[in-house]
Amino acid sequence: MRKYRNQILLGLGLAFFIYIILILFIDNSGQMSGGVSEQLQVFPLWLLVPLAGMQIIAGVFRLCTWQYYLGVIGARDKISIMDSAIIFVTGFTFVVSPGKAAELLKTVLLKFKTGVPIPRSAPIVLAERIVDGLAVIVIMTFTLVIAPDQLQLGSYKTISQLIIFTSAIFMVGGLIVVQIKPLAYFVLNNIITRLPLIKRLHQPLIEFYESSREIFNLRHVLPATLFGLGVYLSTSFGLVLVLYGFGLTIDGTLILQSMFMVGVVSAIGALSFVPNGAGISELSNTAMIVAIIVPAHPEITPAIAAAASLIQGFFHKWFRVVVGLAVAVIFRNRLFPPELDAVIEAAEAESQAELHPKHAIIKAEG
Repeated sequence: MRKYRNQILLGLGLAFFIYIILILFIDNSGQMSGGVSEQLQVFPLWLLVPLAGMQIIAGVFRLCTWQYYLGVIGARDKISIMDSAIIFVTGFTFVVSPGKAAELLKTVLLKFKTGVPIPRSAPIVLAERIVDGLAVIVIMTFTLVIAPDQLQLGSYKTISQLIIFTSAIFMVGGLIVVQIKPLAYFVLNNIITRLPLIKRLHQPLIEFYESSREIFNLRHVLPATLFGLGVYLSTSFGLVLVLYGFGLTIDGTLILQSMFMVGVVSAIGALSFVPNGAGISELSNTAMIVAIIVPAHPEITPAIAAAASLIQGFFHKWFRVVVGLAVAVIFRNRLFPPELDAVIEAAEAESQAELHPKHAIIKAEG
């Protein structure tokens, strides 16, 4: 357990360091010196309540996805909704670990509560990311088709369409390939079994594949993607509220622009491999606001764009981390009982035994 805790603390430390560097950069940029803090101070405090509400709604949609997938792998009936929600909400803190490595702790906690093997539940962590990606692609495709001119993409319009549509083709193609069972078992039985180290993971990989194949079945992907759309529509309207707080009028164009910007920023943050997209998301969001919003609203200065991005970044990325930390502290005895360390050690020992069976035998005999 200490290893996962250290990973989370390391991720939080890296994120904090990145924000310090970002603040120093803004203060010395010349364009926004002193302006960002001033804009943050004039932002209407009453809007913080609906902004938090938007993220709570997004969290409910995420929880629905989690619960749905627990049903797919046969774990939903083995755990109370209370324990399931506690594990899920606490999992928001795991995303800050470098490479989101600590997210696998959710599968360990789930095994402790339900007995479901880790290789069977691990695809849920991947599925949550895939569903997010599909929702982003749907939102961005929708906005590009419905209102390409309002997005003010200019010369970037063609390349944006190419990237989004290509990503959609690759993602859908990947989901189709997963369903081709003969191809998967050809790789598992004829390629994996010949690789010196990976061949010892043959059986867990089979279980992982079978679980993935079921989770990524079209009949499960569609409802999960609908939940994902709920997440990003809530987040998009959160950005609309932030921009409204800085004087813009809420209309259809602003909503569509916000939907597109949230999709782009979410994709960039996810691909950055920076803990929770720290700094990267805010810089990307600022650039998007300047590129898309400012041409029609020159009153939005770079300082306002940066301030709006910081507020949006907190509610989009960090609000749920704060909530997850609070839940982890409140329910720490229920979540992390002494017996959990034995489960973690057993899982790690099993993994080591699969990778280095001779070493495991010698260690056991010693």
